[in-house]
Amino acid sequence: MNRDLRVAMLTYSTRPRGGVVHALKLAEHLVGLGVDATLYSLARKDDRRALKGFFRKVSAPFEIIPYDWHRNLVTRLERMIEAYSLSLPRDFSVYHAQDCVGGTALGRMRTARRIKAPVFRTIHHIDEFADPQLLRFEKRAVGMADHRFVVSRYWKQLLKAEYGCDSTITYNGIDLEDFSDLPKRDGGRPNVLFVGGLEPRKGLEYLLEAMEYVHREVPGTRLVAVAKTGFRGTDDWKWFATLADRLGIADCVEFHESVKQETLLRFYSNCDILALPSKTEGWGLALMEAMACGKPVVASRAGGIPELVRDGIEGILVEPGDVRGLAGALGTLLGDNRLRSRMGRAGVSRVRSFSWDRTARVALREYRKALSIR
Repeated sequence: MNRDLRVAMLTYSTRPRGGVVHALKLAEHLVGLGVDATLYSLARKDDRRALKGFFRKVSAPFEIIPYDWHRNLVTRLERMIEAYSLSLPRDFSVYHAQDCVGGTALGRMRTARRIKAPVFRTIHHIDEFADPQLLRFEKRAVGMADHRFVVSRYWKQLLKAEYGCDSTITYNGIDLEDFSDLPKRDGGRPNVLFVGGLEPRKGLEYLLEAMEYVHREVPGTRLVAVAKTGFRGTDDWKWFATLADRLGIADCVEFHESVKQETLLRFYSNCDILALPSKTEGWGLALMEAMACGKPVVASRAGGIPELVRDGIEGILVEPGDVRGLAGALGTLLGDNRLRSRMGRAGVSRVRSFSWDRTARVALREYRKALSIR
């Protein structure tokens, strides 16, 4: 039995970001393995909806810790870290952070001897902040953990080469039953979907520029962008709306900052292609979700993406920032129903190789190993 193992799983938000989805699924599957796992997250004191819970129902126990929001990012980060440092229980067997906020809080608590348990950190990616102070913050957080997980071979190699840190791969998983009952498609208009964040690394501006060319080849194609802001709070979808207007495609672009899970499933059902033109990417959870829904994908040959998407099989890969290549790939798929169907079927088969249960078992093995060493 694993009930003697108590795990605190930390994430920074209640919204559907990649690291948050990973935290929820990992905690739920750990509970399914008999582990006493509790989720912890942060929410602004004035955000009533976030304080009530996560973007979806969660089968693992959880607690939302409020913090005072501040416009200045550095001040806001310190307040988030302080909220965790003051509120987290100190009697868990293992602490596991999914981001630099939780990782920094746990590192400081260890330094201050408030906790003695081993600290784990999952590194999904490392933000390349333009602000040197924020970049130093991000890099320091990597070194604060006792043990590290990464979500792809790419990041395992990069972490070793650039930081000298060893790590264990815990791939993102997929529960196919979450996508087995899609709603019927609404209408037949060509539809491209983007699901991701507004941070620069996601490359949404490249997709908007590519859509200008796509419209010339496949008139009437619609882009639905579910584009969520991150903890920085400085990314603004209105900038992208202005870009769409300047490109002359504003009438064919639909922006959503955040949607319910049922709405997201409808968007997956309605799309012909999911596009993710990232400059860098840890893995690409939205790619897995689209593939689980039988949709072909167009993505950048960046980060961990080529480990998931095989070019020409489940989708088409292009170089990061290649707007014409991105437009060409989208046009090719939109113009070929058989190719889309073949790649969609291949995608469903491909994601069956990745399960949250397997990810949870790897994490559990590493927790046990760390505790036996101590």
